[in-house]
Amino acid sequence: EEPRFTANLYLSKLEEAQKVIKDLLLVFRGLLVWFDGKLSPAVNAYKRPIYTFTKGNVVDGQFNYQSSSTRFRSNQIRVTWNNPDDMFKQEVEIVEDTQNILETGKIISKDVSAIGSTSRGQAHRYGKWHILTEKMEKEVVTFATGLNGSVLRPGDVIDIQDADLSSVEHSGRV
Repeated sequence: EEPRFTANLYLSKLEEAQKVIKDLLLVFRGLLVWFDGKLSPAVNAYKRPIYTFTKGNVVDGQFNYQSSSTRFRSNQIRVTWNNPDDMFKQEVEIVEDTQNILETGKIISKDVSAIGSTSRGQAHRYGKWHILTEKMEKEVVTFATGLNGSVLRPGDVIDIQDADLSSVEHSGRV
């Protein structure tokens, strides 16, 4: 048992402020987004959907779907972290999707850095998060809408009810 996120940093060289802020946000899987004329943090955490888009409130009732290629989804993440038991030297924690490696017969590796991490457990969770994100978030939908979209901010969660996919229409516009 340990804190979910910790950061043990020593900033020893001059960096651009925006890069330092982005690096700090990575510690807890945050993002820096430009919205409404200013930079704001957004956290990648569970949120309830705040709006539903349907064929009735998108331009031409058209949703366009794309998925990421399985060839580019990593099944091995190599996480660099700092080990306090070895004078804070960098070590690599390897996290694998063993089932995917056995099914595909190949390893698709990706190197990431757990900035400020001095815990093997935190580094492992960071690698696991990368594996699960690539496994679960594999589809992108694009569409155009009118003023309906003006209430949304980067990082908001939405629902999409596409009658073409489900063959059931639960909504519409009068």
